[in-house]
This record gives sequence, structure tokens and C-alpha cells, in this order.
Amino acid sequence: MKRSEISEILFNKIPEFIKSAPENVKQVEKMVETTAFFPGGKGLWLENGEPELFPDILVLGQDFSHVEYYNEVARGEKKDFKEATFRNMIKLFKDDTGINLNRCFFSNVFMGLRVSDSMTGNFPGKKSKTYVEESIKFLLFQIETIKPKVIITLGKNPADILSKLDSKELEIFKKGEVLKTKDEGLKLNVNINGHKCNVVSLEHPSMRHLNIKRRKYKNLEGNDAEVAMLMDAI
Repeated sequence: MKRSEISEILFNKIPEFIKSAPENVKQVEKMVETTAFFPGGKGLWLENGEPELFPDILVLGQDFSHVEYYNEVARGEKKDFKEATFRNMIKLFKDDTGINLNRCFFSNVFMGLRVSDSMTGNFPGKKSKTYVEESIKFLLFQIETIKPKVIITLGKNPADILSKLDSKELEIFKKGEVLKTKDEGLKLNVNINGHKCNVVSLEHPSMRHLNIKRRKYKNLEGNDAEVAMLMDAI
């Protein structure tokens, strides 16, 4: 499988896994050919893309956003990578840590869009046990397909969903408790259904300025703690 094939392969598999239609959730009908979180966009860094570099870092948000934001991206009125979440993440990854963004596949744990005016808070589909179970299975498929060296969760909900993949090492990730707990934000050689990788839990980039002060790792706090976690993971 080539770098250029990943997004299409994953997108075409979504209907096989996500069959339920919970209230206030709309499926993404078309993946936009742009640098944006999957499934709304390609999930790849395309701005100075390296076509031969297969991503080995899986970055997980909660969901793409609401329907109107997706439509704005689809019409070319907004660029996902220029919005707050991506901007703050680029600073942490590229500027502070030196991560090549071409190594990343930017995805989500929930594949639907919010039928709502709000971009924040719990994704509406999280109320549906069936939808959550389907999403967990598709998340596992993403991991099995990409086989990442590192998984990075952004915020409470992606950490919580990842913890449901039957990995004992990720117990502390449940309900985002990992974000409040010293020295637990990085887990090395985590076994996820036979695939071993490092897992890092970060504050969500859009709320980072409010929550970063609680992060503690080794003898470091705040931004320095998260930078160190990332450096040790990669």
C-alpha cells in the first residue's frame, strides 16, 4: 500500500463498519481532496508532501466537526490546517518537537459529522452504544491498516475511546484521566490487538492554553512535559 492510497482505502471501508445512524450525526459523503483531518479530508499533510513517505504516526481527534464547517472546507472557503486546532498542533509537532508532518495521518475516532452548531463537547454519536462499538472496530481497522509507530490522542474523548481496545496499558486513558495524572501520558510498547506502538495523550490543541498547565512528566510541567513525551515516543 502506498501513501497516496491510504485515505481512499480507509474511506471506502467506513460503510462496512459504521452502519448505525444516531440522532444528530450525518455521515461524510465525500472526502475532500485537501489537508484536513480524515474523513472530512485526506488525513495527510499535502502542503509540501513527500509522496514516498508512509505515515507512521496516527493522530486522533474526536470528530471532524459539524456539517457547516465540512461544507465550508468542501467549498474551499476554509482550510482545516489553518484553523486553531491544526495551527496549535503544528507549533507543538513541527516547531517545538521537530516532527515531520508528512509522518502523520490525522484522523478521528468518530467518522460522522455533527448536526449541530457546536464544534466542541461530546460528539452526539457517543450517546449510542451501537455507534460507539462500531467506531471502536473501525479505529482498530485504522490501526491495523496504518500500523503506526506512535499513536497520539488529542483531548479526553479520543483517549477514552482508545482505552476501549482491550489494552491493559491504557486503563488510565479511560475518561481522559491520563490528562490529569503525572507520568502517565506516555505509554511505550503498548499491545493493541497484536500491534505494538507507543501512545501519547496530549491536551486538545484548541483547549491547550487552558489545560496545558496540568501536564506533568518526569520533572517537567506544562508545554515542556508534552514536548518531552513526544520526543520520547518518536
